[in-house]
Amino acid sequence: MFYENMRSIVGDGMATCPLAKHKRLRRLAQPAFHSGRMTGYARTVQAQVDAVTATWRHGQILDVLPEMRSLATRSTLATMFCRRDLGPEVAGLRRAVTDFVDHQTILRMIAPGLNRLPTRRNHRYRESEARLLRFLDEEIAAYRRDGADHGDLMSMFTTALDSDRLSDKEVRDTAMTVLLGGITATAVGHAWALHQLSQDSALDAEVAHEAQAVTRLGQGHTAADVMARLPRTRGVVAEVLRMRSPSWIFPRVAVTDTAIGSRRIPAGAQVLLSPYVLHHRPDLFPSPEAFDPYRWDGRDPHQVKGWLPFGAGESKCIGYELAFMDLTLSLAGIIRSWRLLPCPGSVRPRPRLHLEPHGLTLRLTERNQR
Repeated sequence: MFYENMRSIVGDGMATCPLAKHKRLRRLAQPAFHSGRMTGYARTVQAQVDAVTATWRHGQILDVLPEMRSLATRSTLATMFCRRDLGPEVAGLRRAVTDFVDHQTILRMIAPGLNRLPTRRNHRYRESEARLLRFLDEEIAAYRRDGADHGDLMSMFTTALDSDRLSDKEVRDTAMTVLLGGITATAVGHAWALHQLSQDSALDAEVAHEAQAVTRLGQGHTAADVMARLPRTRGVVAEVLRMRSPSWIFPRVAVTDTAIGSRRIPAGAQVLLSPYVLHHRPDLFPSPEAFDPYRWDGRDPHQVKGWLPFGAGESKCIGYELAFMDLTLSLAGIIRSWRLLPCPGSVRPRPRLHLEPHGLTLRLTERNQR
């Protein structure tokens, strides 16, 4: 039911299609996420961080999640479309994406009838969806005519890998999936990371020192070079994704008869998998309730058993490397110049489509004015 309803929202993309189709889509879309393209994406992410933080002011109170959603929207659109300057279209597209994303909740995923009610929110959602689909159809057609590689995701989605290639509808469904995942989950990860650093001045100072010491991209360094010099920032991101995994629960279908403990699971049974529960198991992660970025020193989280913020196996998020890099570089870019201090009030997890920090506001302090 969950995935059938998701298909009505993002189409038959890699996150929602059957496994047999998934293999082909993944093979054709994989070149867009090749490690050799990450440096170009990293420059784009840094430029968007600079653009957003340039509007911040010392002493400003930041409503963190909407601000991080704006940053994630800018970064996702910029890494997907570099063919031309979107110019005045960007503001309208950001609003449409925001309305589209705000509409997605776990309740609406499992109760599709809610989306058909004649409410103002549903009407705004349908208008935003129609605008996004029109924009994507126009851009896909333009990229097909152009045929050039602009160093962005859409260039690769519209390029034939061999005699086969993604159809226009498959490109559109893939793009919609990237928009939804790249914006919602990334924004939530950004917000939780800033919250954690606001609670620990020593860790914040360590991340800031590390970020300030790293040479920015564009001076002969690759994304891999910069990421390698941000071990503490990477540890913070890995630990945020462990403690507050944005994708906190999702359904799967058992493909064979199996067992979990004494429970028999027949083939075809629907099961719910919760990365949040796995990430808080003490046999997998000692002292699981403690935020400890040092537990990742010398470890690649992507190789650690039980760490599943991006899923696992054949259905693992195709953009996990890009998402992890985005979270790391964005956090470093923000903390390099800004200290974010907690405001009065409680912050609690709110389980919607992703595990959001509800009530998170932070006060901006420019580091050179401290």
